[in-house]
Amino acid sequence: MAQNVHKDISEIIVNTDVMADLFGYTRQRINQLAKEGILEKKAPGRYPLKQNVKRYIDFLRTGYKSEDEEEAQAQYWEEKALHEKAKREMAELKLAKLKNRLHDAGDVELIMTNMLVTFRNRILAIPQKVAPKVIGMKNLAEINETINAELLEALNELSEYDPALFAGGEEIEEEDDQTVSEDTEGSSSTPQNNS
Repeated sequence: MAQNVHKDISEIIVNTDVMADLFGYTRQRINQLAKEGILEKKAPGRYPLKQNVKRYIDFLRTGYKSEDEEEAQAQYWEEKALHEKAKREMAELKLAKLKNRLHDAGDVELIMTNMLVTFRNRILAIPQKVAPKVIGMKNLAEINETINAELLEALNELSEYDPALFAGGEEIEEEDDQTVSEDTEGSSSTPQNNS
């Protein structure tokens, strides 16, 4: 009993049943792999053996993805990049706030409003404060100097910028990625305190 041994299998064409038996799939799965471009068909139900064995091994090695899977993966990486960008921007904002280079709009509005109201009241009080001083003065230079001194004092108060006013005394919460991942895994039944 002599068996046929083929030295060159590049010309062997097999049908769908042989391909299904070879790869351990159903006929429908073999046809689906052909539609997806993983397997090559020469004619309906006819597959070149050598090329398809190579293609199937490449498919197993690299993991073929359908267009939907590739699109889903591209969307995933795009979303992940946007998420990482947002995390970086938040970290930059927190750092700027820690360095007292960034302030909450509410804090700025409150402090500036207080400063301007105080300045307005100070300016409006000048006539009452200066009038008794200049009432007996006859020299115009003396009157001018007294009024200027009061105006400069009011302006000097306005120019006294103190960055500590904007610090707000808030503590910036630091996020611990390890704690967040542990909480989401449910490994701990008690909440963790970050002190």
